[in-house]
Amino acid sequence: MATHMLENGADIRYIQLILGHADLATTQIYTQVSLTKLKEIHTATHPARLTRDADPARTVSTTENADLDALLASLAAEADVENAEDAKRAARD
Repeated sequence: MATHMLENGADIRYIQLILGHADLATTQIYTQVSLTKLKEIHTATHPARLTRDADPARTVSTTENADLDALLASLAAEADVENAEDAKRAARD
């Protein structure tokens, strides 16, 4: 409830009163959790998105494609490093 209220413009002090928090820092935890933002990140980076991009009904911006390409390149580089480390370990054994 608090996250939804914050996302829709409610004052954090009002939310603090509703929740009965003595310290504002406790209420500020909710400012770090935004379901809308988490959903945006999930949608942009989830592997299933690759199949959704093939759907002509959904248009994907150039920025979204660049973000996805950067993420995939990063994952590929990480896999290369892991494979090289595995090969070194196998050579030592």
